[in-house]
Amino acid sequence: MNKDEKVSEEQLNAFIDGELEPEEVSNVYDEAEQSAELDQRLCKQRKLKELVKLAYRDVPEPKRRSHVRRMPSSVLGLAMVASVLLVLGASIGLFLHDFLQQKSPTAGYYTAGNPQTVGTMENYILHVASGDPEHIKRALQTAQDLLSSAEPGAPRRVEIVANEQGLNLLRSDITQFKNEIRYLANENVVFYACSKSIQRLEEKGVVVKLVPEAIPGYTALDRVVLRMKDGWEYIKI
Repeated sequence: MNKDEKVSEEQLNAFIDGELEPEEVSNVYDEAEQSAELDQRLCKQRKLKELVKLAYRDVPEPKRRSHVRRMPSSVLGLAMVASVLLVLGASIGLFLHDFLQQKSPTAGYYTAGNPQTVGTMENYILHVASGDPEHIKRALQTAQDLLSSAEPGAPRRVEIVANEQGLNLLRSDITQFKNEIRYLANENVVFYACSKSIQRLEEKGVVVKLVPEAIPGYTALDRVVLRMKDGWEYIKI
């Protein structure tokens, strides 16, 4: 740790993983308020953790063998899957490390509950993974706020990607927000329905019907990484 740093990398990682005591968490927040450099480190660590979690959610679970006699093959299969996950995690980590180093100092991980940072960049991708109507409503409101806060003559591009339970936003037989979706789509907000989440539901026998504005051609991870490589800011709702 540099002499000017009051929060080490170990403490920062423990903070992100929720392993610190309440008093220590409070101290980190206090330090972040006083240090733009520490606040930026927090943003990068949070973004890295969210994207790695998102990557692992998109990896299919291995099929289990039902016969005891085939156990050696199952163990081998699980070992192979574990190896693939390890390589995937390492690859994502290396990619994100290089990617974060290339981004400008103002780029970071934002949440809809942090209004001080929302609205300062040009383009945003919002990620909805919760089916809670309040979370979905917050995502739609955040999209509207981002459009409204754009500088005159400098239109802002906004996309919303939904996966897991957040797919309820874009399912025509479930969503309560068809009018809001239609309005935002007319304002050039683009909606993406995660293809992996759709596949999982269909494998369970669920017929997935999407609103006309939804585009199902990407996984959530693919879309988020693609837009972040383009310089967009990522907001987890």
